[in-house]
Amino acid sequence: MMYRYSVTQWIYGNEEFETSLVRLKKFGYDGVELAGEPAKMDLDAVRSLLNKYGLTCTSICGIYTADRDLSSPNTVIRSNAVNYVKACVDMAATLGASVVIVVPSPVGKSGPDSTYSEEWKLAVSSLKEAGAYAESKNIILAIEALNRFETYLVNKLSRAKQLAQEVDQNSVRIMADLFHMNIEERSHRSALQNIASYLAHVHIADNTREAAGLGQTNFEDVFRTLKEIGYEGYITMEFMPPVSNPYLTAQQSESSVLSDQYTQQSIDHIKGIVSSLTI
Repeated sequence: MMYRYSVTQWIYGNEEFETSLVRLKKFGYDGVELAGEPAKMDLDAVRSLLNKYGLTCTSICGIYTADRDLSSPNTVIRSNAVNYVKACVDMAATLGASVVIVVPSPVGKSGPDSTYSEEWKLAVSSLKEAGAYAESKNIILAIEALNRFETYLVNKLSRAKQLAQEVDQNSVRIMADLFHMNIEERSHRSALQNIASYLAHVHIADNTREAAGLGQTNFEDVFRTLKEIGYEGYITMEFMPPVSNPYLTAQQSESSVLSDQYTQQSIDHIKGIVSSLTI
């Protein structure tokens, strides 16, 4: 299996976009995942730089703050969230990306504003509307399950699968994030096998959220399972420094030396594992 590799660019903090692309090209990546902030980006300039370095925009990482709550009982907030996902879909279509990541309840929301049951139903409704729009643009919405310390509605891949099944649209599928799985899942293998037919995107970090290979995650087991279930999408690295709110990373000025080290470490470690698989 020959995978294609990318990095979610917002983890590099506030460095210049071109600096990030130079790094990715240097270490053999195929593309980049962009933060879902379409109103803040000059997409023509982004596309020009991608072409300059021969990289693709692989996906859009939605940024789900409190005012982008797809499960909110507040109709204004929920409508804003749906419109935000649609804007990310437009951004993906413009840049040639195939996937937009969606999180049903925002980072930092530890419990419902109304009830779990109501907010689950509201998330289903929101994703039906956003999913229909995504399908019209030939874009996949990939539901991400975040760990219980970051949000509350969908923490396990099995719940992401249930949500996707209730939305019941071809455009609404699932992404697997190894960092969150390390907290929430009892078995990487069984969790991935359970969502095999829905799996559209993968994020890679070690259990410490550092670069792959620096922690305790059994990536050989993970990639053997991905190979067995026939996953052919991008492998996207999402390592970051130790912060309680991951979105704070985008505001930091990280050491370029550390960013280089983690970026190279991740792809070298994963490529080494993939090349050694013999199933």
